[in-house]
Amino acid sequence: MSTGTEPRTTAWSCAPVALLRLGVDGTVLDANATLLAWVGLSADEVVGRRRLSELLSVGGRIYWETHVAPLLAMQRRVEEVALELVGPDGRTPVLMAARVREVAADAPPEVDVALSPARERARYERELVAARRAAETAAQHVRLLQAVTAELSSAYGVDGVAEVLLATGAERLGAADVVVWTADERGRLVRFRGQAAVGRGAGDPAGRGAGDGADDPDAAPPPDDLLRRPVHVADDGTVTVPLQGRTRRHGAWVLRPRAQAGDEPWDPEVLAATGRQAGAALDRALLFDQRTTAAHVLQQALLTTPDVRDPRAAVATVYRPGVDAFEVGGDWYDVLTSDGGTLGVVVGDVVGRGLEAATAMAQLRSAVRTAAEPGESPAGVVGRLDRFAARTAVGLSATVAYAELDLATGVARYAVAGHLPPLHLPAVGRGAYLWGGRALPLGVGDGGPLPEGSVTLAPGDRLLLFTDGLVERRDRSLPDGLEDLAARARGLTADGASLDRLVDVVTGGGGGDRDDVCALLLTWAGSLAA
Repeated sequence: MSTGTEPRTTAWSCAPVALLRLGVDGTVLDANATLLAWVGLSADEVVGRRRLSELLSVGGRIYWETHVAPLLAMQRRVEEVALELVGPDGRTPVLMAARVREVAADAPPEVDVALSPARERARYERELVAARRAAETAAQHVRLLQAVTAELSSAYGVDGVAEVLLATGAERLGAADVVVWTADERGRLVRFRGQAAVGRGAGDPAGRGAGDGADDPDAAPPPDDLLRRPVHVADDGTVTVPLQGRTRRHGAWVLRPRAQAGDEPWDPEVLAATGRQAGAALDRALLFDQRTTAAHVLQQALLTTPDVRDPRAAVATVYRPGVDAFEVGGDWYDVLTSDGGTLGVVVGDVVGRGLEAATAMAQLRSAVRTAAEPGESPAGVVGRLDRFAARTAVGLSATVAYAELDLATGVARYAVAGHLPPLHLPAVGRGAYLWGGRALPLGVGDGGPLPEGSVTLAPGDRLLLFTDGLVERRDRSLPDGLEDLAARARGLTADGASLDRLVDVVTGGGGGDRDDVCALLLTWAGSLAA
């Protein structure tokens, strides 16, 4: 850089970067042609007349005085400082590098300054910021879609999918109002009225449920032409997203944005992708609902208790679905009457849930009725059932407790395949579990003869057969559960109301943690001769 006494070289004067020599107070002592061209001034107007800060924008001037000048005084140099020169063509962004240089022992130091153009760098940084913001937005969209897809995949039935859409619109997208329209059996769109308190937009402190129709109970569903588009945005910002399945349209998802400044607009592609995911989930939900309905119908047909018209015996039954009542379980019971003076009762538990479990229950129930021929012992009935399961793979590992009561004598013979033992409840005294006649679950043994147990009932005695949902809990052991049931069952009477109350007390009013509860109470009143 030139000094005050040496001539300026051509290279210094014509350098593509602005070169200056400043006094310690910032006054320009010398400047090359590039600097003069950028600021649109002559050398006479700049050299010795102006400080560098006077050639900067207002912001640059403040930054020079508050940051750059103090740093030069303390550190003697600065690098990569972004400033803006003011010239005839507007502002010119530059990057400054400066260092303090000692001239002579008796002379004040000078500051050598180089200013390089930063337009390309500024553009690059803006593009970098924009790219970073776009990447962050894309990542947010991916996280949203992943979360919604996970929730949709675990939703039960059409109602469950609609609840996910309501919550997604209100909680994840911040919509002021969310409505889900679903197609009924005739294909008409009906507004889903969810139970979740969603749709809490700004100005809605009460947390009105989205889709509850509080503002417009007579609102009409979106017209069909809107549902032919991936996403439709109305003039007021309301967005309509069709819920298109593989072969049919299931409804629409309508979101109204909040009228707040600074809110980011919703990405149509994200909404469309969510609508497609919801459409696929509704395909699965409809199939699930159909299978569940069929399973419930089949199970209810199986759980009908035949009338026992013999005055010597009474049968009461209870079935309680578990916490998750969307799918039927594998618990079942049956009562088999006979003209030969015997009464058969059975309680079983099939592995699994849903239509497959209900179908296996139906087949096992039919197999029991076929196996319980006159003269066949309980061990023989369960043995035939065991061989049926092994041969057909229907009801493999299912458990069964089968008992047969001689109505004349009160002798009850029983066989148990992997099931919990029947509970004998005398008319007087403490109950006891019947641990005889036990074998492995159906279809897993060697197919040989099975053992059998027996107990003689006194008039008024009862037998309680039940599934594990009545006694199993996560917070206690199975022996404790059996002990609790035996203690609470002393007051059971022959009527179903008493058995209902017992199940309520033992399970706390539900079906245990998640499992179903099935219970059958057989009471012997005594022989007719007595």
